[in-house]
Amino acid sequence: MPAFQGVLTDAEIRAVIGFIKSTWPDRKRDFQAEVNGKGKVTP
Repeated sequence: MPAFQGVLTDAEIRAVIGFIKSTWPDRKRDFQAEVNGKGKVTP
């Protein structure tokens, strides 16, 4: 997230995204996990 470079750490960005995803209904989280390979992140 270049716009936040130097403002938020990578860990803080992941925490924000995790919080947002935690508000999603199960159906949406299940779909997103399937699309993203069960949450595996490739750098």
